[in-house]
Amino acid sequence: MKTLGWILAALLLVVIVLVPLVASRAQRWPDCRGRVVMLKNAHGEPIECVCVAGSLSTCVTPGP
Repeated sequence: MKTLGWILAALLLVVIVLVPLVASRAQRWPDCRGRVVMLKNAHGEPIECVCVAGSLSTCVTPGP
């Protein structure tokens, strides 16, 4: 019974540590109210994304 308690405590500790890490890395998508949205990619470079029916559809690098 004592071993089960330690296992449950260890699992609870792992969950408490991992949940904030996973939540902080979750991708936060922009609000698609307009037609075109400007974002930054993983490297910090700007990208243009098109919204269709309130959902992010396609992203491309901006340019002429």
